[in-house]
Amino acid sequence: MITRFAPSLTGYLHLGHVLHMIYVWGIAHTKGAKVICRIEDHDQGRARPEYESAILDTIEWLGFTPDLGISVEQAEAASAYRQSDCAEHYTEVLNRLNQQGLIYGCECSRREIAETQSDRADELCYSGTCSEKDLPLEGNTVRFRIPSDEVIFQDLKLGECHQTPAEQCGDFSLRDRTGQWTYQFCCVCDDIRQNVDLVIRGEDILSSTGRQIQLFQLLECTIPQFYHHPLLYDKQGQKLSKRQHAESISQLREAGATPEEILGKAATLGGLTEDFGPINKNEALSLAI
Repeated sequence: MITRFAPSLTGYLHLGHVLHMIYVWGIAHTKGAKVICRIEDHDQGRARPEYESAILDTIEWLGFTPDLGISVEQAEAASAYRQSDCAEHYTEVLNRLNQQGLIYGCECSRREIAETQSDRADELCYSGTCSEKDLPLEGNTVRFRIPSDEVIFQDLKLGECHQTPAEQCGDFSLRDRTGQWTYQFCCVCDDIRQNVDLVIRGEDILSSTGRQIQLFQLLECTIPQFYHHPLLYDKQGQKLSKRQHAESISQLREAGATPEEILGKAATLGGLTEDFGPINKNEALSLAI
C-alpha cells in the first residue's frame, strides 16, 4: 500500500500541515503503507524554489522520513515526484482522453462563467457553453466532459459520501489557456503513475473526490481509498492556510520551538489530544490511529 504527502510550493508549512503529516505517517504506520513525498508545483504562478528547500528541511527536522519521492538528500534526483518536471506524462494522459472524445477547448473566461452563477453556489459550475464548438485545445482552456452520474464512495473517516460533480463543478479544467496544468488533473495522473492506493488529505479537498474518481474510472485505473481528516482553524474560525498567512513552522522554529512542542501543539489543536505539552513523533503518530 502506498500513500503520499504532497505539499504545494505556494508557501511555507504551518501547523495544519503538521497535523496532516501526523495523519499521513500515523495511518501509513498502522496499515504498513509506504509514504511518498511529492512536490505539487503545478501552479507556476505562485510556486517559489525557496519554498521547496524549506518544506523538505521542515519535514526532516520534524522527524518525518518519506519512503519514496523527494527528500533533502535526493531533491535533485527525484524529478519524477515534482509536477513541474512531468509535463510529458500529463500530455500523454491528455492525449488519451482526447482520443476518447472526453475533452474539449473552451474560450470562456472565469469572469464570464462567474456571471452565470447563483449567489448560493459553493464553487463555479461550468455549464458546457463550448462543449460543441470544436475549438482547438491549444490556446484555450481544456475541459473534461464530466459524466452526469452520482458518485458514491466510502470514505475511511467520514463513511458513505454522495457527490454529483456535474452539478458541483460541471466540465472542469485540466489545463488552462496558458498551458498550466490543474490540481485535479495532476493529482489523478500522479496517483496513477506512482501507484498511490490510499489518499489521506484534509476535509477541504473532499468536494474534489467525486470528480477525481470519475477521471480514474474513464482512464480505466484503480480508484484509491480515501481518508479525509479534520482541519485546523484559527480564532476567527478560518482554516489555517498559506493564503491567510498562517504562522509558518520556520517562524516557530526560529522563535525557539522544538519539534516535540510543535507536534504537541498541532495534535492538541487538531483534537487528537487534550494535553498541550510536547510529544515525540511516535506518540504523535499513535494519536492518528
